[in-house]
Amino acid sequence: MNHDSHSRQFVYMLIKDYLKFALEGPQSAPASSSAAETLRKAASLFQGAREQEFELYIKQLNITSTEDVKRAFPILMSEISSDGKDNWSRLVALYAFCGELVRHLKRRGIPEEELVEDVAQCMAHHTWTFKAAWIKENGSWEKGFVEYFKREDTGFVDYFRQKSPRFSYAKLAAVTGIIAAFSFVIYQH
Repeated sequence: MNHDSHSRQFVYMLIKDYLKFALEGPQSAPASSSAAETLRKAASLFQGAREQEFELYIKQLNITSTEDVKRAFPILMSEISSDGKDNWSRLVALYAFCGELVRHLKRRGIPEEELVEDVAQCMAHHTWTFKAAWIKENGSWEKGFVEYFKREDTGFVDYFRQKSPRFSYAKLAAVTGIIAAFSFVIYQH
């Protein structure tokens, strides 16, 4: 990704890279930036830890098309940060959910290229529109995001095993926010 890490195009390429990785796994092309590699690791760990819950939410939300994603994503994004407390872990939780979502939709027969493109465009648009200022204030993707998850070599593992209080609180906030957002969307329909 030869784009400024604080550009709309960078956000789009970052999300597209992760969605392809979520679908293809280790067979996907190598990550093209440290932010892409970090997102792959962090979101994959979160997705793996919450896969059954995510599948349940997807089923309850009755998401069967990319149009459903376009309808639900802005609501999920606003609900996850409705308390005004943004953090990198909450973005990762949302992106991890979308990774599981694209896998679900691919199993329903939606062509991968269309699926990745539509969902990446939607996610990038809302990330850029509503989170660009926060992302820039927090060091952008290549610095702030990467550093947030690389504070210690075992940071990714600690995040899920709750060895580090910082990662424990981030995990709790991300899980609480995403569950609240999913519940809100479910009860709205």
